[in-house]
Amino acid sequence: MRTIRISEAVWDEIAKRGVFGESPDDVLRRVFGITENMDKKRIWGRRRNRYATKRMSCGVRDGVLFVEFEDGAADEWPLPPRHDKGAIRDVRSQAVDFAEKHGASIGQLNAIKKALTDNGYHLTK
Repeated sequence: MRTIRISEAVWDEIAKRGVFGESPDDVLRRVFGITENMDKKRIWGRRRNRYATKRMSCGVRDGVLFVEFEDGAADEWPLPPRHDKGAIRDVRSQAVDFAEKHGASIGQLNAIKKALTDNGYHLTK
């Protein structure tokens, strides 16, 4: 990897041609038609590591928390009333345990928790 100095005008032109999440290197590779090593997604000079080994979907649908993996493993849990923090904690623990047993990454586990909070099932410590 090399470092170069560029003028503000060139930097602005790179920024105009870029899309969200692309590094200047990504933009220039696209403009120049360079395809080697394009499979490694870069965000501002750092390679994005993906720790998940299989795709997972989760969310809340009709008062039910669901977690599904691309290999077919799936489970769902009926959600208690929003004021019942103990029951919400139990459901969250069951869903996280299920996901861990099926190889979920930390990000996927956090997505389960976020699905709950995005739908009004908040827990406080």
